[in-house]
Amino acid sequence: MKLKNWSLNKRIHVFSAVGVFLLSLITYLRSVAPTTSFWDCGEFIACSQTLSVMHPPGAPLYLLIGRIMTLLPFVSDTGLKVNLFSVLVSAATVLFTYLIIVKLIKRWRGEAKSWEDRVVIYVSGIFGSLAFAFTDSFWFNAVEAEVYAFSMFFTALVIW
Repeated sequence: MKLKNWSLNKRIHVFSAVGVFLLSLITYLRSVAPTTSFWDCGEFIACSQTLSVMHPPGAPLYLLIGRIMTLLPFVSDTGLKVNLFSVLVSAATVLFTYLIIVKLIKRWRGEAKSWEDRVVIYVSGIFGSLAFAFTDSFWFNAVEAEVYAFSMFFTALVIW
């Protein structure tokens, strides 16, 4: 679909969503743990590298995707490769959080018909999703190899 056929609301919505995703992605990339940390993250990274069994209850899907990340050739440190997976899914979680907020506000207020409506809908989605992105607990899990970022991604995906 060509951009000139899009309505103003659709353009604002898409550009805001991409902006929220890129801002969180760049922030997380600049603050990602450069190697293995000293708690469960190290176990997740080691088990992803060797496809071993980790402490109960385990996280087999996370380990399989972590293994795929360890095979990528663009970074030499294995810990950073698995940490980058958390960065990517966390940025996607922030994107879905934006989409959820916009959808909820549109259900409550209806479609945007004026400039004020657009400000309420899209700026609220931007502020809400970025407030979530920069909370201490979410950011902490977004920059190192932990299953919580992956879990939040699936939670946001299901809610959306």
